[in-house]
Amino acid sequence: MAFPRVVGLDTDWTIWQNYLGMEYWGKGSGAAAASEDNIERVDRLVLKDKTNKDMWIKEFADIANIFNDILKNGAKIAIVSRNPNKEMCDRALSLFNANNPNDGDKESSMISLVTYDEIKDESKVEPWRRIHGWSGEDYSEFLMFDDEAAHNSVRIEVGVTFQLARDQKGLYWDLYQEGLNAWRRAKTIIMHNTPTAPKNRKLIGYSGLPQFWIDLIGKGEGIVEPKTPYRWGFAFYIADYIELAKYFCGWNGIWLNDTGDKVCEVWVRDYEAWQSINKIWIPENGGGLIQMNNIHWSYEETGRNQEDRDKIIEGWGVYTPYVLFSRHHWMNGMPVPEPQRWSEMVVYTQVQRALFDVVPLTDDQVKANTASNPRPYPFNHQIKEWNITVPDVTSQEFAARGETDYF
Repeated sequence: MAFPRVVGLDTDWTIWQNYLGMEYWGKGSGAAAASEDNIERVDRLVLKDKTNKDMWIKEFADIANIFNDILKNGAKIAIVSRNPNKEMCDRALSLFNANNPNDGDKESSMISLVTYDEIKDESKVEPWRRIHGWSGEDYSEFLMFDDEAAHNSVRIEVGVTFQLARDQKGLYWDLYQEGLNAWRRAKTIIMHNTPTAPKNRKLIGYSGLPQFWIDLIGKGEGIVEPKTPYRWGFAFYIADYIELAKYFCGWNGIWLNDTGDKVCEVWVRDYEAWQSINKIWIPENGGGLIQMNNIHWSYEETGRNQEDRDKIIEGWGVYTPYVLFSRHHWMNGMPVPEPQRWSEMVVYTQVQRALFDVVPLTDDQVKANTASNPRPYPFNHQIKEWNITVPDVTSQEFAARGETDYF
């Protein structure tokens, strides 16, 4: 089976239970000056502070087997942690062991099995940028496990598959397999086409975008932006009607003091591949889904909201990576009759970088498209054509609103 080229693991609450840090360790009588010198091994799984028995970490039970399996499948191991105590983490990894399949399954220190030792208090996107540069591998070849949802920024910004280790249970075998399956699903959508190469490239919508967003999409990247509202998560939002794209031009002028928004055509590079992508139409309200309030929430809260939404949608039979559709309530000045709702498409980074291109339009081109092709694919008329899953709760919302034009 396909396997990532690099698998990244966090330290605290992913590889081991508890937090390892100089703030608490090495504070007892007779402690060594170097914090890492206060760590000693109790048994195969437990390390403790030599001068304070209340300070300990315990390797989660499946970690050694996971190290072995990663290497057995020809992948490299990266430690990607924001723990500011690199020397302590490295010492702990030197005291924990795993069997090395590349050396006759000889028991070896975990630190000796690590290719990329990226322990630094910085955004976790940055280590993956370095690993991308050193390895020459695309971000689609990487998988990361972490206990903090905020770090799903690696998926949002550059497309690394991210698997959350929830509820301080650490990384265990079934969760490891879940992450591998998520990576394999994401890998199946990767397209290596230039914007002009495919014969079945299709214009499917419009978006009003600032230049920095246009540049990011061109590089295959996304953004975590705390100042602009993203109700269904950090993603690329698309309208099926050019007048709505015009309306949202200037949106960033309100939130980011950026008045340079452009109406853009949104193209899929391969229409056949697009039809096979997982898609879901969610209710605007209900179904247990909570709209993200990233302007007022912490990064961990926004990350958790996105992970929880994926879990709810998984319960409706749709797995990541997916494209999300929803109706959006009418807002003042919108170019649709009040109180009519309109359709939006939400494309997350892994699908965006695999399949999507944008083409900024000049004012004359906007006028021409407005006259000739203002609504290339009304989203609500593509449910069968695009294989969009519509859960019962969404159908019930359509019925309650008297919306019947869905097919």
